[in-house]
Amino acid sequence: PKEVAAIEARRNREKERQSRFFNVRTRVMGVDVEALNNQVEERKLQEATERSKEAAYGTNQAQYDMVVQMLEKEQAERTRRLAKKVQNFREQRQQLKNRREFDFWDSDRLWREFPAYVGDNAPYYGPVSLQYFSGEDLERAACLRMQQEQFQYSLERQLQEQQQARVDENCADMLDEQLRLAMDMRATQLAKLEESCRIAMMAATANANKAQVCTA
Repeated sequence: PKEVAAIEARRNREKERQSRFFNVRTRVMGVDVEALNNQVEERKLQEATERSKEAAYGTNQAQYDMVVQMLEKEQAERTRRLAKKVQNFREQRQQLKNRREFDFWDSDRLWREFPAYVGDNAPYYGPVSLQYFSGEDLERAACLRMQQEQFQYSLERQLQEQQQARVDENCADMLDEQLRLAMDMRATQLAKLEESCRIAMMAATANANKAQVCTA
């Protein structure tokens, strides 16, 4: 309705200008001040449209920058968590004292780790040493309990990691959806602004052509 009213107002002004120009009684030779004022108003309208378009683009650009920063922050957090997991694994499972490789520079290291024979019940001997047989291990119950606790701890940790992975995936999907919606909204707004600018330019061109025809 606003555009229709503006078009109708410009049409009425053009009719009034033509009536003044073609009326020999009231016609005054010289510059048509009202036509120039109309051109100035149309120019101001075009500049205001361009400014509104630039302001909308700046607002959308700020939103896209914020979404990109959130995505970069999430990616950095994932990288940090992965690096921390790798570091914890190395500290717990890849210690120098737990290695099983043969050291060529210290071939007697394995011999020095075990003391001299002190008896069949020494904790340094296991089933492979044939110091005792199946059913004679007095610490079997404690070992089984420790194994169960370790298994329970590993299971709970795996579940926590899976839940965290699902949460991270859902967060990434949500951010991707927000970015897609923001881009769609930006495209729609730009299309509307371009259409309004095109209509304004067409109207201004038509008025200018009419003015030239009337002057001719």
